[in-house]
Amino acid sequence: MFKRFFDTPLFITAVVLITLSIAVSYFSINARINILKKQKYQETSNEIKSVLKIFIDEKKEALELISLALADDIKIKKAIIDHNRTELNLERFTNRLRNHTEIKNLWIQILLRDGTSFQRSWTDKSGDNISNVRLDIAKVVKEPRIMNSISVGKFDLTFKSTIPIEENNEVIGFIESIAKFNSITKKMKQRGVDMLILVDDAYKSQLKYPFTKTFVDEFYVANTDAKPELLDYVKHFGVEKILGIEEYFVAQDIHQLITIFHLNDVNNDPMGYFLHFKDLKSIDLEPIMRIRDRLVLLSSLAILLLASAFYYFYIKRYRLFMDKLNEKLEDEVANKTLELEEKNENLRHLAQHDPLTQLPNRLLFMDRLEQAIKQAKRRESTVSILFLDLDRFKEVNDTYGHEIGDKLLTETTSRLSASLRECDTIARLGGDEFTVIVEGLESKQLMVVVQKIITAMQAPVKINTHLLHASFSIGVSSYPNDGDSPDLLLRNADTAMYKAKESGRNTYAFYDHTMTEKMFARIIMEREIRKAIEDEAFHINYQPKLNARTNTVIGLEALIRWNHPKKGFISPVEFIPLAEEIGLIDKIDEWMMRNSLKTVKKWRNQGLSFGRLSLNTSMKQLEDKQFVEQVKSILVETDCSASLLELEITEGQIMKNPKLAINALSAFRTLGIHISVDDFGTGYSSLSYLKRLPINSLKIDRSFIQDIVSSEDDAAIVRTIIVLGKSMKLGLIAEGVETQEQKDYLVGYGCENIQGYFYSKPLNEEDCCAFLKAHTAEELL
Repeated sequence: MFKRFFDTPLFITAVVLITLSIAVSYFSINARINILKKQKYQETSNEIKSVLKIFIDEKKEALELISLALADDIKIKKAIIDHNRTELNLERFTNRLRNHTEIKNLWIQILLRDGTSFQRSWTDKSGDNISNVRLDIAKVVKEPRIMNSISVGKFDLTFKSTIPIEENNEVIGFIESIAKFNSITKKMKQRGVDMLILVDDAYKSQLKYPFTKTFVDEFYVANTDAKPELLDYVKHFGVEKILGIEEYFVAQDIHQLITIFHLNDVNNDPMGYFLHFKDLKSIDLEPIMRIRDRLVLLSSLAILLLASAFYYFYIKRYRLFMDKLNEKLEDEVANKTLELEEKNENLRHLAQHDPLTQLPNRLLFMDRLEQAIKQAKRRESTVSILFLDLDRFKEVNDTYGHEIGDKLLTETTSRLSASLRECDTIARLGGDEFTVIVEGLESKQLMVVVQKIITAMQAPVKINTHLLHASFSIGVSSYPNDGDSPDLLLRNADTAMYKAKESGRNTYAFYDHTMTEKMFARIIMEREIRKAIEDEAFHINYQPKLNARTNTVIGLEALIRWNHPKKGFISPVEFIPLAEEIGLIDKIDEWMMRNSLKTVKKWRNQGLSFGRLSLNTSMKQLEDKQFVEQVKSILVETDCSASLLELEITEGQIMKNPKLAINALSAFRTLGIHISVDDFGTGYSSLSYLKRLPINSLKIDRSFIQDIVSSEDDAAIVRTIIVLGKSMKLGLIAEGVETQEQKDYLVGYGCENIQGYFYSKPLNEEDCCAFLKAHTAEELL
């Protein structure tokens, strides 16, 4: 029976069909998998090129910003116009960039209008006409414009950003920022991609002193971290052959995916090549393998179904078995599909949320804000942004560590969520910055929401054994009054937040157009401060300090003044905080110390007696490890003794970091410099710290002197300070003394040293010299 069964034409036909189906499935699946692999390799190659393009654009933008900034530098313009390079120090500028940014290989060159090198930050080649040897410089000289290019010099392949320097709408020269590609190779390596940077063999003769000294065939290898095994492979395979690859190449013998990125010169001719090597094992082919498994399963299912159709007519008992097998396969496919959907959902969540707080990140926040604005336009309603910055969060991280800081952010998120509606979107932009989208509320309602947030933050946060106090500075902007785009609303809310910080923190501010005006005014003020430093437009006044019993001068306090040519007198209260914020206060303080010491040295040589010269000092200067050496250098330069100098630092500044203040002031005390605590009585310093401070004297703040005769509270504070100073064997001086009654009161209680309008206002150099001469001749009345 079985022999007749297998000899039937239907059985033979079934066997042939099943065999053919297996063969077709095998070759079809292999062909499909090969196509998918090629697509994956193509995607990986495109991704590598895309990431590289981003890094190149970042490098381009960084160099372009540096060139743009330097192109507007007054000192550089003046040097070109005067043809005097003595005041320029490009090497110092590039060293600071290397030390404080990710740009490590950077060089700066200033060119004259005809393409002649004026100054370089590396070798002194001034006078060389660069336009004769570089095509890109020749083009920019002929047609001045912003140009970003790559070029090959005597030493290496570099990226360059060239910007015209203009004065009175006329091009007077060019500034050129130059960098290598090392940072790009480093970033690509962090992404699992090794690189070889090759310079076309047409440029070999131009490379007189190649930096790496490495060549493959006639092609120069520009990067220093090139792997020897990759160089050997390229040499063995043939550079020309590899460069002829259009998309990518799979090198199975070294298990690498090779991608080529071409670098062209300003004429779009080949100059260099980026060869990327991606380990095949690091390319995720798991989805393709799962597809292969599915196809195998589906093919098996089809073949089994074909076989079952045959057996259906002969062995009915196999039908139930085939049905169960089919059901099982469908379940597996469904389970695999569900598993893939869950993984995709998890990936979407990670891409759009902050991993610490699980709040929407900037990407999701901007998308939701854009949607909210569109809905508000249709409904003719409002959308508001709250921009929240956690006050003094950096101090928490610096003091307690990032683990405590992260826990504080988590607790802050909980309180913020509890203070808002479910329909409001809360996001963390990064660091200590949060944003909230609030829809449909007017100004008064927004004030209630903001106040609720501030109230929620009042209770201290307990983390482990630490009790922390946290607060928000909040800026508010609203559509449509304050902007009609996500970027503009966010920027204006950020501006309002800074206004809240300036108002003392733990408060809020609504955006208005005057804030933008103030921002521009601030930018103008910053430029004018920079110009005043360059032009030495500041001058110094000196206010005498006297012993009220002997009427002798015991010191002079140097005070900076700025008489603007158009705006007139500008108070230090206006420009000193801004100079501190933008990092120019160091230059101003250095100028003050040098010039005031030169002046008092001149007076001393004339036989005039003035005691000590007092200069105000900040914690920012004390935190600078170079400050002590800078003071020593200026004392040597001006031929002044350290005992001639007194540094005044406010009590409030000291209490920002008492331990650091003690160490820093001790170094100056060791040199013989006198140390005085300014504005004493306003900084809430503890007696334990005061006893440890290496100080010589206390300066009683003017706020207590003003009403000392009429206010018993102020008088009691002054008497306490006098007793405290004498008990600690410290000198005492009162500032802001304006009347005979104030002077008599202070002298009566033991404070004999006086500073204020009672004796003299701050005087310019000429008037102060006359004051000292007159005082030398006869006592003051």
